This record gives sequence, C-alpha cells and structure tokens, in this order.
Amino acid sequence: MKVGASLIAEQFLYKIIIIGDVFSTLEVVEFVNVLVFAILGMGFGLASAFLPKISRYKTSSLLLIILVPLIFSTSAMVRYNLWIEDFAAQEKTSYAEAESLTDSFLSRRVGIDGFLGFYVYTARFPVLPNNQAEIKKAENLEEKVKANFMSINKIIGIKPEIITGFLAGSKWLIRIFYFSLAAFTTINHFKAGCQELVKNSKPNSPNFPPVPPRYKPPIDKPMPQKSSRRKLKSH
Repeated sequence: MKVGASLIAEQFLYKIIIIGDVFSTLEVVEFVNVLVFAILGMGFGLASAFLPKISRYKTSSLLLIILVPLIFSTSAMVRYNLWIEDFAAQEKTSYAEAESLTDSFLSRRVGIDGFLGFYVYTARFPVLPNNQAEIKKAENLEEKVKANFMSINKIIGIKPEIITGFLAGSKWLIRIFYFSLAAFTTINHFKAGCQELVKNSKPNSPNFPPVPPRYKPPIDKPMPQKSSRRKLKSH
C-alpha cells in the first residue's frame, strides 16, 4: 500500500505544476502512514496469539522496532530508484551507469553516496537533476546561491551556512514529525490489538439455567415432655 501510494505520488502528484514541488517538499504521501501503521500495529497485536505466552509481547515489539523504520523509508527508496531510472532514460545508459553518475554527484554535494546520500541531499534540495546537464546547472546554481548569501551576509550579518542549515533543519523536522506519527500510530494500535487478544482469550463462563431451590421437608420438632410427679403413697 505504501509503495503504491509512493509510486502514484512520484508519477502524478509531485509532477503537477507549481504545487507539485510544494507537495514534494512537504512529503504529503507520508500521511498514508496513518493507515499503513495502524494496520501494522493492530495486526501484530492480534498475531501475538500465535507466539508463546512467555515472550509474545516482547517478540512482537522487537519486530515492530525493526519493521517500522524500514517501512517508513520505503517512500524514499521508491523515489531514489525512480530518480536513477529517469536519469538512465534521459542519458540513454544503463541503470548501473546512472547509479554511478548519481553517486558521484551526491558525493560531491553531501559527501555521501547511495540511498543515504540521496536522503540527506533531498533534505537540503527538493529538486533533483535528471541528467548530466542538469547536474552542472544544479552545481552552478548552488554556487550562485552561495554567492548571493555571501552578499546578504555583508548586509544582515547572517552566515550562508546558517540559512542553508535552517532550510535543511525544517525538512528534517517534517520527516521527524511523520516518523513520530507513524510510531505513535503503531504503538497505539498494537496496544489495542493486545487488549482485544486478552479480551477474547478469557474463557466465558457457561450460562446454565438457574437451579431451583431444593424442597426441604418440614422437620418435626420433639414435643417438650411434661415432668410427671410421682405421688408417693405412704404405707
């Protein structure tokens, strides 16, 4: 579900003129996390019934700790692969060659290549170059922006690193918000699933009809004996 939503967003939503870049910057597709991680948490809570009682909740919690970050990052992985495929198509080269070119670009820009470099780069620059000509334009544009920031620094006294850091920080805050939302949704629905499991595992007491009171026959109480006085006849 999350992969499908990411593909739709990358192929259609983010390509809308003007607002597409805004949606891409805000990463609006991450709102799908609410539904995806709600199903994930509830499912793991209910599936705990198939695990041994002694470790069912610990095992489920450990699996969720591993799965939540992986599933959360699938949208970025989809975007990364689509970027390389688009780059390869425009350069008319293989996927491996396009990956090598993009890795070289990411290493120059952020010092990290691969998916991690892509993730860091997109926090600073939402627009990605799709061919070598755009790579040169992006590098020249970045140098031009830095030069403009230097001229602004002379006027207002703010370093360019502070401005770029602020812009990147705002993107990281958006990502932290979405991840926190995903984690909260998973935990909340996992607890709900566990509570439902405990509720259904309790044995139901059989509903027998009420037992009528037993008939108790009256008990004959002994009659009090009258003390008879013997009259002694005097001889």
